Parts: sequence; C-alpha cells; structure tokens
Amino acid sequence: MTNGSGSPARTWDYTLQTHEVNSVQVYGRAVPGGRIGVKYSTDGKDLVVADAGDYIYPADVRFDRPSGRLYVKAAGVTAAFSSDQTWLFEYDLLQRHSIQRVRVDPSVLPHECPLTNPN
Repeated sequence: MTNGSGSPARTWDYTLQTHEVNSVQVYGRAVPGGRIGVKYSTDGKDLVVADAGDYIYPADVRFDRPSGRLYVKAAGVTAAFSSDQTWLFEYDLLQRHSIQRVRVDPSVLPHECPLTNPN
C-alpha cells in the first residue's frame, strides 16, 4: 500500500508487553486518514490512540515501558491552512486514556525510527 504520493506507506503492527505483562497490539498506517490504534489481549478492547486528521499522518511510534506510555508523532500539511504541522500524542496504555495532544516544533523531537520494512 502507498501513502497517496506513490511511496510505500509506513505501517505499524507490533505486540508489546506492558509493565503489568499485558499484551497490547499497536497498529496503524501512515496514509490519508491514518491513525494509530491499540488492541488489548485481556479483553479485546480496540481503541484509537492517535488520529490527527486526513493530511497529518502518523510518522513515528515509541513506547516507554517503565511508565506504560505510548508516544505518537504525526506530521503533514493541512489542507485548510497549507502549513506543515507536527503533533505529539501521549497515551497511557495502563489506564487506557489519552494524556495529551500538542502541536510541537519538529526540531525538538528525536529523529524518527528508520523505515526497515516498506511493506
């Protein structure tokens, strides 16, 4: 699948273990309308963690095991304002709720994890 510009879409599909030894599947795709979701193995609950909008795609996902927090960077150009935007989502996997969503200067964030499998 491509991301709309013809390049391979970055995808996530990974099962991780939280500090409490619960399995959580993290999944998503960097495409128009793309978002990052999680599915809990304990009860099958499926939740959206990050949804930045049609033209702001997920770009990086990171997990902090000690805190149980998932961080999602989303970036792109909005249709209405034609300006680059970068958003950072923080989600508590243990309590199952969003902590915050903030627009950030991308220069203050670490480099994105490399794309290892374009399929």
